[in-house]
Amino acid sequence: MRLFGAKEMGQDQTKQQIEKGLQLYQSNQTEKALQVWMRVLEKTTDPAGRFRVLGCLITAHSEMGRYKDMLKDYEKALFFPCKAAELVNDYGKGWSLKYRAMSQYHMAVAYRKLGHLADAMECCEESMKIALQHGDRPLQALCLLCFADIHRSRADIQTAFPRYDSSMSIMTEIGNRLGQIQVLLGVAKCWMIKKELDKALEGIEKAQELAEGLGNKLGLLKLHCLCEGIYRTKGQQRELRDHVVKFHECVEEMELYCGMCGESIGEKNNQLQALPCSHFFHLKCLQTNGTRGCPNCLRSSMKPGFV
Repeated sequence: MRLFGAKEMGQDQTKQQIEKGLQLYQSNQTEKALQVWMRVLEKTTDPAGRFRVLGCLITAHSEMGRYKDMLKDYEKALFFPCKAAELVNDYGKGWSLKYRAMSQYHMAVAYRKLGHLADAMECCEESMKIALQHGDRPLQALCLLCFADIHRSRADIQTAFPRYDSSMSIMTEIGNRLGQIQVLLGVAKCWMIKKELDKALEGIEKAQELAEGLGNKLGLLKLHCLCEGIYRTKGQQRELRDHVVKFHECVEEMELYCGMCGESIGEKNNQLQALPCSHFFHLKCLQTNGTRGCPNCLRSSMKPGFV
């Protein structure tokens, strides 16, 4: 029979294993990194190491959720922050409220995109409560943005607008220009719902200036998509062609092509899937490809889904 102490992990070994996990994570071996960190969390006797590794796990799960969100795989985007919240409940009660708040926020975002608006509101309210208690202005701004997006999803535009205004005020105060772009996009979508297309274009132009200043290609891609829809509705063919061309220029610069069929990613609402090597493709193309591996790097990819 082994002694309980033989299973424990001291301060030095904890530090070494956390660093090992970071190296694996940075080399896109996410699943192995999570396994290493979970082992540390379960065995370490070092309180500081326990706090640090919990932060690594929750941050990784949050980032993976955002990645799945980008791929429009909202079911998986929800799984990761839910897992982060579970880790907080199991291992971090009493001293990791900031991680709980972060995971609740990401759950709210994923729930909204899945159309589960009541669940989204509940998670966002809990995150906002913690953010207010701790004076966390960046998180307050994100929660206000999420509240506004939820109300927009309910077509309650009059309630959404003041939330966007409050979020923009804090985003400007803390210098979060990426956040400002997201707010302006949300406001533009509200004007589109109200059929006020010229006002929508005004917001998009402001967002475009910010995105160009930051070199934010993904933001520009979204903006060109919105403009394309607006000008198609207005029947302005010259402006429509301009934004279609700009959209494809962004796709080329970001190399957002499916390596199997050659079509651009993001132009159509096709489900995407990531491989362990971090390359991603149309899910239908991967299903056709079977288990022959990634055509971009020729690495075996038997288990798609990890990044």
